[in-house]
Amino acid sequence: MGSTSRSPGRPCALIAALALVLAQQARADGAAQDAAPPEGEPPVRLPEVEIRVPRAEVEKDPTASATVVSASRFEGEAKDVAQLLATAPGVSVTRYGTLGQLATVSVRGVAADGVKVLLDGLPLGTAGGGVDLSTIPRQWISRIEVVRGAAGAQFGAGALGGAVNVVMRQGEQGELAAEATAGAFGTYAISADTVAAVGPFSLFVAATGEDTQGDFSYLFDDRPSLPGSPLEDRTRQNNGARRVGAIGKLGGVAGGFRVDGLAQLTSGRRELPGSPYQPTPGDWEEDGRVLAMLRVAREVRPRLTLAARVFGRRDLLDTRLAATGPDPTRQRGGAGGLELEAGLSHGPGVLTAAASAEVEGYSSDALGGTRNRAGFAGALAEDLLLAGGRLRIGPSVRAERTGGYSGISAKLGAAFELARGLALRASGGRTYRVPSFAELYLEQGLLAPNRDLRPETGAGADAGLVYDGALGLLSVGGHATVYDDIITYEPASVGRFRPFNTGRAFVAGVEAEAATSPWRRALGLALSGAYTFLPTEVLRGSSDVLGNALPRRPRHRVYARAAISPGRLGAHFQVEHVRDQYLDIRNQARLPDQTILGAGASVRILREPLVALHLEVENLGDDRTLLDGYGNPLPGRTWMVTLRAGTSRRERTP
Repeated sequence: MGSTSRSPGRPCALIAALALVLAQQARADGAAQDAAPPEGEPPVRLPEVEIRVPRAEVEKDPTASATVVSASRFEGEAKDVAQLLATAPGVSVTRYGTLGQLATVSVRGVAADGVKVLLDGLPLGTAGGGVDLSTIPRQWISRIEVVRGAAGAQFGAGALGGAVNVVMRQGEQGELAAEATAGAFGTYAISADTVAAVGPFSLFVAATGEDTQGDFSYLFDDRPSLPGSPLEDRTRQNNGARRVGAIGKLGGVAGGFRVDGLAQLTSGRRELPGSPYQPTPGDWEEDGRVLAMLRVAREVRPRLTLAARVFGRRDLLDTRLAATGPDPTRQRGGAGGLELEAGLSHGPGVLTAAASAEVEGYSSDALGGTRNRAGFAGALAEDLLLAGGRLRIGPSVRAERTGGYSGISAKLGAAFELARGLALRASGGRTYRVPSFAELYLEQGLLAPNRDLRPETGAGADAGLVYDGALGLLSVGGHATVYDDIITYEPASVGRFRPFNTGRAFVAGVEAEAATSPWRRALGLALSGAYTFLPTEVLRGSSDVLGNALPRRPRHRVYARAAISPGRLGAHFQVEHVRDQYLDIRNQARLPDQTILGAGASVRILREPLVALHLEVENLGDDRTLLDGYGNPLPGRTWMVTLRAGTSRRERTP
């Protein structure tokens, strides 16, 4: 690990190099545009070339600090939602094992409970608060929209550090595709999808299944307090997982109405291996989710559009923990609601008003029966284009009441176009998060509840320079936020943890990303990189935590990737580096720095129908000392082979 201290400089150099490439191409592009064609000759129009890079603007909040990760950039690679998210700056993903095990996302230092995760705009969530990303099959994804910062005014309470919207594929009518994957640790997966016409509508239907034994070897230090102590070779057992899922997505126009519908079903079982110090060979959990939504919109008069959406979600979770007894704990619950929205175009802008009502409830022995809470919200948002369209201003405000908690989220964002594709963005706002059912009421093995918790609140601002155009993407920005009543789990008794409001914390940092495809025609070359600098500090609390860094928030995180696709062949190489993070708020246990290398290759066997073979390897160096955010082992070298076939004529490259 001696060379890891120089790693953060390498992605900075990569970003600088990409910036130079973009600048050179921008000058060449500008010169070509300014040069007039010879008299009497028509102008030469070159065909558009698709640049497969991330984008930096989301429709719901165009002035926000954001990254849009397109799944087509990684076509054929066995990357799940967590791995796709890891390509964006400001994001930290925590994985708790192999395929199918728990995976969560943190944005700008806020834990998973404070990140609003949505599926096609529908909030996901359980009594536990944070969303398990492994329950969203990767084969269904079109793109992932990552919004960083106080996003509660646009996305609702819970978007304390940001929001992640996973957009499902729509597909093209007549398209049919399937894939099969086999990999390390007894891993197998299969999926199929098709798109059909149903009257005036297009219907996308898909089904997936995956299974893994999950056993892997790792090196364990049973005496970490003694430097130089020998490492013991162990096997991670009771680590298997399996999952099945199906989805239907409907969209189209009929009778002047725009109709969109979504129905999703997913179910899985995972074994719970416990920690290396206290294995749990008999623990397991089974989960299931049914999600449905129907949205109808129509322009009722010029400039006025009305929309209504009804939605429902049903969740189940059965958990067997030896620590709580021989019988499993059964949890049932879900949510349902109605949302009304009106959009009015008026001169330079669009005013949007929304109102919603929702009921959420769960029942289990740990809750002592059934608990429900209702939620009501009203929101206003304006999108103004001024100065001939060069200045965009987006104020928004949202008032909510959830159970016995109420609060207001507000935000003001602005974007000014300095040149074509180049803009200065800035925003500031306030938002909050209501404690989850689990934090308030659930006894979860080693985790105890606390009914005296207060909502977390955050107020902050960010600013950045963004180039987002035909040449690629380049953004550099900074942010600062003060969080009050941050909820963290702290030791409450021997082997037990309990959530507490720990006072006030300050989170600031720098986020940068760059991506371009400078020689797409020749080599299909695509370069991208992201860097996150995230110092955190506890401003108010007991003397033993004051001034410390928040736990499980890495100070430095780097992601870099290079891919080529000349003709039938393709290859990619990536590196992720994480350093400077602690396991506890007292900063007594520090996680080792981690550098993870990955690579892959592909070959197109047939063009029509499309048949392609892909190989992907994670953790190339076979580092078997890697740990997750709670000190549990992660797998060493992991390989996956995927065979894809489809009738689509669209050429897919890595």
